[in-house]
Amino acid sequence: MTTLLPDEAAIVAAWSASEAAAELLRFAREGRFSDNIPFSDDVVGKLADAMLKVIDIEGPSPFLIAEERELLAAFRAHVAQFIEGW
Repeated sequence: MTTLLPDEAAIVAAWSASEAAAELLRFAREGRFSDNIPFSDDVVGKLADAMLKVIDIEGPSPFLIAEERELLAAFRAHVAQFIEGW
């Protein structure tokens, strides 16, 4: 696995989030993609990938209290686990 530099990760995160947003807008305008599925793309996976990259870029904020840092770390771990299993 290649480690991305922060600016590269930001581009990938923005791309993933924008693709997900475009599909959500398509859904809002046109409705379900088919009778079986609402979206023509993996909206959840793309948003999760973007979220993970943003958390990694931002890192632990000095403005968060210890409990918030722990919650963010746990959230990051769950998002990473979700992506691995997705």
